[in-house]
Amino acid sequence: MAQKLPPKKFRQLNEALDWAHEAETTDEMRERVRAISLGNSILMRFVAWGVGYEQGPYNLPEGKTPYKDDGVPSNMADTTITQEFRRILTLLPEGSAKNLGQWRREEIWMQICQGVHAKEYDLLDLVKDQDLLSVYPRLAEVLPDFLVGWKAPEVKKRKSPKKSSTTL
Repeated sequence: MAQKLPPKKFRQLNEALDWAHEAETTDEMRERVRAISLGNSILMRFVAWGVGYEQGPYNLPEGKTPYKDDGVPSNMADTTITQEFRRILTLLPEGSAKNLGQWRREEIWMQICQGVHAKEYDLLDLVKDQDLLSVYPRLAEVLPDFLVGWKAPEVKKRKSPKKSSTTL
């Protein structure tokens, strides 16, 4: 059993998820996720959007959001996902931006993305497209303990084309 950790705070969510994902065992990762979620109340809601457990920001174009990287060092960005969380909530299906035009919703999203650090921007795009497990696949091992009823998506094995046994 992993040692109980005190609540842990990070300025940026990508740093928190990286720290949790570096755990050597599943029990250690579970304890790290618990410690982070106690230190940052929005983490589990954000992760739930990223794995498709809850509907996150919707009605936004899929794929990469245009972003201009200013080369700002980590912890020097104008804002963070945690600080922008209230604005992100407006983009939910029940959010206050639900009646806005598509162009205005996209403009709000682009403003949020442009204000955060490049690594958090990547995280926002993953959550928007519900693709968080592509970067943090080991999270799937511990999420059922935090998201009641959530099941990891099945990974389909690719069938390799069979080579012909006939030779010339």
